[in-house]
Amino acid sequence: MTDSNKNIILIMGVPATGKSVSLRNLPQKDLVYINTDLKELPFKDSFMQTIELKAAEDLTGFINQIEGHDPCKGVVLDTLTFAMDMFESQRVIPFAGTPKGQTAWGDYAQFYKNFIHSIKAGSKDYIIMAHDAQTYNEETMEFDSQIPIKGSVGKRGAEADFTIILTAKQVPIKKLKQHENPLLNITPEEEEDGFKYVFQTRPYKGSGSKCRSPLGLWDRSMLYIDNDASAVLKRVKEYYA
Repeated sequence: MTDSNKNIILIMGVPATGKSVSLRNLPQKDLVYINTDLKELPFKDSFMQTIELKAAEDLTGFINQIEGHDPCKGVVLDTLTFAMDMFESQRVIPFAGTPKGQTAWGDYAQFYKNFIHSIKAGSKDYIIMAHDAQTYNEETMEFDSQIPIKGSVGKRGAEADFTIILTAKQVPIKKLKQHENPLLNITPEEEEDGFKYVFQTRPYKGSGSKCRSPLGLWDRSMLYIDNDASAVLKRVKEYYA
């Protein structure tokens, strides 16, 4: 029996919080970029290959092909949210109100399960991007964070399938200076702008974030770190080594 793949990182965040720009320092020539959002990256990229996913059901097939391609070291999926939206639009909505409609939702859940199994059983590095939906919980009187996936997967929470979850955020410099640490570097330009795009590594009261990491991956002081997916992946590899 082989160990499950540990080099899987989920990056959540609402739009315009630096999710895509966090990919800029990755070893792009060794990676495949799967684009489900069908939008341009905010930097000039050099990925080994860019796949524009147009049929959602092809996703797992692409993952399996990449797993068999030795020169490729990893995959960026941008985003899981739009991949699920695409499957819903293509394979569920057309059957709404018909006897096949209920079966289609079962296919939706199975599509997600097949994807998760393919990356956990794989050997490549995976950076999975996802949108973050904030809802107000009247019972706790706080906001809850969740990937907006529907059906049985959404009820259970897709976040449960990931060991390492970071939340992309835009945070004022004044607040960041209360959480200085070696992995948080504030540039003169960011000082001038008054804010910085960062990753949040753990939840705290009122944040609503679903951040999660294995014990010891981050020091207590590292609540916020640079939004650099390459640095995160390097730290994860060192941790599990």
